Amino acid sequence: MMQLCLLTRKNFCSAVQKVALKRAPVCAGLLRAAARTEGAQLLEFALVLPFLLVFLVGIIQFGGAFNLKQNMANAAREGARIVISTSSTDSSCSGSTPCAIQAAANAMANYMTNAGRNSSCITPGSPSSSGTLTWTYACGSGISMTINRGYTYPSPDGVTWITATKVTVTYPYTWFFNNIIKLLEPGSSASMPTTLTETAVMQNIAN
Repeated sequence: MMQLCLLTRKNFCSAVQKVALKRAPVCAGLLRAAARTEGAQLLEFALVLPFLLVFLVGIIQFGGAFNLKQNMANAAREGARIVISTSSTDSSCSGSTPCAIQAAANAMANYMTNAGRNSSCITPGSPSSSGTLTWTYACGSGISMTINRGYTYPSPDGVTWITATKVTVTYPYTWFFNNIIKLLEPGSSASMPTTLTETAVMQNIAN
């Protein structure tokens, strides 16, 4: 009985060894295939990564530029609304600059400051330059606000001209998109504006 058990155990172990030997090449092939797949995935990721970075940075950069232009457009409209509804002859405030112009410059500077854009260099009572119904505030590196109360444009019938106020707001914008696009092609660059500009035009209501 003992001898039979020993023979059975021996036969069982021999069968297990045979099965293991038969499956060893299959397992080795699977391991090699898995290694090749991982290597291919790493290569594909390395090829796609620059495109992903350019795409992501592009979204961030152009999204920031769009947000800045929205802030400038809103600020320009705020300034224009104040100017068109206030008489240009009101000189009750200090300085030689009309009160409406000072109020508009102050409103635009406050709006941009509240939007996270530093406008502390704008001094409403002291424009950088002034002409006939035109006042310009320029400060910092590329910040400027121009108020033109004598702007005209043709009426819909094309016969008469409408007197309006045109407000132009300009702010600098820093791009780092060029540093990323070089990942696709070294030495390449995109021509980006250093400043962004928005305007608002409204018909004058008060003289």
